[in-house]
Amino acid sequence: MKKFLSPFLIAAILLGFSFSSVFTRLSDAAEDGLAVEKSGNYQAGISVEVIERIPLPKGYHEGLFLNGSDIWVNNGKNINTWIISAEGDAVGEIVPPGTFTEGLTDSSVPGKFWVTDWDTKKLYRASIENGRMLPDMEISVAPALPTGVIRAGNMLYVMTWTRGLGTKYHLLQFNEDGEILRKARIKGISEPSQITWDGRYLWITSWFSQKVYQVDPQELIVMGYFKSPAKAATGIAWDGEYFWITGTHDDLYKIKVGK
Repeated sequence: MKKFLSPFLIAAILLGFSFSSVFTRLSDAAEDGLAVEKSGNYQAGISVEVIERIPLPKGYHEGLFLNGSDIWVNNGKNINTWIISAEGDAVGEIVPPGTFTEGLTDSSVPGKFWVTDWDTKKLYRASIENGRMLPDMEISVAPALPTGVIRAGNMLYVMTWTRGLGTKYHLLQFNEDGEILRKARIKGISEPSQITWDGRYLWITSWFSQKVYQVDPQELIVMGYFKSPAKAATGIAWDGEYFWITGTHDDLYKIKVGK
């Protein structure tokens, strides 16, 4: 993800011109006071064991998606999505619909996938044909920048960053028709990057803190966290028994998380 302020924003700060209030009003109206915050029985430092480490090619690693025995690794900076075999071999590439691919998840519609792009500020639903993602639906979240996306049952969760004088992070809930149902402010997780679902809880990586947070999507509370073995933690996926995790310039780790 891009961490630097634009020249326009820097100039606005220097001039003392605050346009963040526009973002605040829009966000407050949409989120209706909802916030993802720490629970009363917050568990810090959940134990984690590295089971396997798979070297990844140099890139700009973002979201992960498990497709059978293959692992798909998204990349930013105009780099394609890689297909990595269970043995750690690069066996293919997929051309994404945008230029800075963030998250990727499946859809309840067979053959369709949801993918987010940081540069275009959009959520796409796409099929894959001849090694390319071809959108049949796109949803703009501008002025916010989307990061991770995951399907949890018949719901879709997308995280966004809204830049201003203090970046705000949100968790958006959509139905499978692309209609937004709920928007909640994410508090206490700095620079949330990618997201997965284990059948009950959401797990959110923090690019800044290298932590992975456990979140109850119904109660909108953060249950606890574990420390990521990957530096600058980004992509995360759940295979039913283990988590897979990577970082912007790190390898791919298969890990077991304690309860």
